[in-house]
Amino acid sequence: MAILARFFRLSFASLACASLPLLLSPRAAHALEAREQAEAVLMPFLDVLASPPAGEARAFRVQGRLESLNAQPPSPQPGQPPAAPQAFDFALQPPGRMRLSFPSAGVQITACRNGQRAWVSPAAAVRPLLAQLTASQRQRSMQFPPLELPFSGRQLALLPALLEVQDKGSSPLDGSPCRILDVRMQPEIGSLMPAEAKGWALRLWVNPAGRPARAGIQGPGTSAVVRFDSVHFSAQLPAALWDVPADSTTLTPAEFDALLALLLQNAKRG
Repeated sequence: MAILARFFRLSFASLACASLPLLLSPRAAHALEAREQAEAVLMPFLDVLASPPAGEARAFRVQGRLESLNAQPPSPQPGQPPAAPQAFDFALQPPGRMRLSFPSAGVQITACRNGQRAWVSPAAAVRPLLAQLTASQRQRSMQFPPLELPFSGRQLALLPALLEVQDKGSSPLDGSPCRILDVRMQPEIGSLMPAEAKGWALRLWVNPAGRPARAGIQGPGTSAVVRFDSVHFSAQLPAALWDVPADSTTLTPAEFDALLALLLQNAKRG
């Protein structure tokens, strides 16, 4: 979420001025339909992250499968079936609630942040990973930042005008034709962005109902492909989702961030 916040940190007013010639160009008019499709998929997520949220939805929950992380899945040996995508369950309720559940080394790991408190379970499965954290990682003083973008819904509404969206045709996915859209910042706008926000690109597979079916994201040193099985927006998520289970261990914000980074590193090697 910190990456997203930095990505949109620049003034939307200056970006809008810089993009005005693009909005009037024939190329932008030609791409309008594809851009509207991308906007319909992306804006509900960004509306939840706006401060304050831009619509009635204040939270979302995504359940799906991680197909690859930073590399294509390894090719199976002859006679072995291909590795199955890893299931995940991600819930976000700004400004302070986030929950991620996914398998790691055959164990379902759940990490949750609730305000300034955090926990992970099962404790026995993550204890060896916590032991790998350095003293500086454990003792680093920090607080969780808000899980929101520092812009209102009205400001975020300018975002689609700053995007370059290319229609890549259609391709079947799970037996259903999906429209493929490549999304990135307009080159003229991207040159104005800070270094950590440059070079990001998103590929969306949109099903006939207009919902995201798959997404691939690529950036500096990072790439991932996820499959969406269900996406649910709501005013708030069930309270039980944030309950602390008996087999959990409490983490400081610094430990929570370091542990998630370590789990991602393990996933990349896997």
